[in-house]
Amino acid sequence: MTDQAQKQSTAQEVRRRVLVSRDRIWRIEELDGSVDGVQSELRRLVKAGELEHLRRGVYWRGHKTRFGMTAASEVQALRKVLGRHVAIGAAGWHATNLLGLSTQISPVEVLAVTARPPAGFAHLKLIDRSRRVERREQRLTDLEITILEALEGWDRYVEESSEQARARFRDLLEREDVRIDKLVSATKSEPAVVRERLRQVLADGGWSSEADRVPRARSRSARDRALSVFRDIAPSPAMATA
Repeated sequence: MTDQAQKQSTAQEVRRRVLVSRDRIWRIEELDGSVDGVQSELRRLVKAGELEHLRRGVYWRGHKTRFGMTAASEVQALRKVLGRHVAIGAAGWHATNLLGLSTQISPVEVLAVTARPPAGFAHLKLIDRSRRVERREQRLTDLEITILEALEGWDRYVEESSEQARARFRDLLEREDVRIDKLVSATKSEPAVVRERLRQVLADGGWSSEADRVPRARSRSARDRALSVFRDIAPSPAMATA
């Protein structure tokens, strides 16, 4: 096959696969053919309004409406870029709001990722959790990571009273889609504040054996700081708006 014929074959195959797709993110390496040939056809599809270029090597194929093509989700794009083995969950106000622990709405989606956060996601705030390797090793779900993040941010981002928050965390741990054993195993790479708070919530809920498996903080002062949220003290106005 001549070079020209090969280019035409690549272009036809790329066009065929992309145009039959719907609401999907494409990466160059998912398409057969030379990199140059694939990129050339993808650029033509972008120019024709059939694709949206999200970032280097990543494209979005939505579906057509009378207002144009549906927009891509940056979270979807982030997952595509990072790969399926990178654990992602909500953090900060975004986490506690999703879990019903606060009414504050974060102006941007704040996500904790177990990898170095990639550039190019202007509408997301990404927090580097690459050192918390057990989140990745245990393959924690979005919800499980969000619970760990909410435990860490309890003193800053939870609006409920201590009693209400503790009850809410216990309810979350009772969900069928939350794996307590995986959370406990993941604490090996979590900071002391997360370990102590999860340990206490587990003990409160009657999961004594699981609580005993969570590593303790090394110092008494670290434990006291972590468990200060378990006292029913109303947050100060400064803390509530932090």
